[in-house]
Amino acid sequence: MKIVVINGSPRKGNTYEATQVFKNEMLACGSVEFAEIFLPQDLPEFCRGCFLCLEKDEKLCPHSEYTLPILESIINADALIVTTPVYVLQATGSVKAFFDHYSFLFIVHRALPEMFAKKAFVLSTTAGAGTKAAMKTIITCLKYWGINRIFSLGIAMYAISFKTMNPKRRAKFEKKIKNAAKRFYHDINSGKRHSPYLITRVMFYFRRSMLKSEDETTSSDKKYWIEKNWFKTNPF
Repeated sequence: MKIVVINGSPRKGNTYEATQVFKNEMLACGSVEFAEIFLPQDLPEFCRGCFLCLEKDEKLCPHSEYTLPILESIINADALIVTTPVYVLQATGSVKAFFDHYSFLFIVHRALPEMFAKKAFVLSTTAGAGTKAAMKTIITCLKYWGINRIFSLGIAMYAISFKTMNPKRRAKFEKKIKNAAKRFYHDINSGKRHSPYLITRVMFYFRRSMLKSEDETTSSDKKYWIEKNWFKTNPF
């Protein structure tokens, strides 16, 4: 089992500690190979909004030296883990910059069929509040990628670090993390293909209707949909 871990912060703090507990529990369940991506080190540029990936080809992205190897790792993985601490009640800027670079993967553009069988887990920690809002943006983007099933866990620690937590509270959270890791592992290992999310299906059929009515046949999106035969078949 291959899993790409996208770490939303360079700090090896609370979210990193929670991620290690999660990974170790998955390893206890069976054989897992993790590929680690750390943001912003592995993708240090902000999206320029040049639209080259949307209008022409993702290979023309001015930051393709970073984006393409990461995409290759994701394509070759069975699942993803995306983590983020809460920064001012939201996901980190690095996480947002990451998803900005892959807007061409949205179901309304050029979604990859490989994504339709993948599972993902979103993990977030906070000293106070905000995990729900932080994870929502990530989950929405993953649904638009066509990810088959997305699991999530937000932990409000009410402490500056794992080390300063009340031992009983820490044990409670570690149990939650381990149980979530087990469920994630077994769902991936089962090979079960869940029904696509409603929003994914709705956006697919909405975009198909739009593209069908367009006279333009040379746009990157329409050419891609013709190549995939998505005007006649259901890719899910």
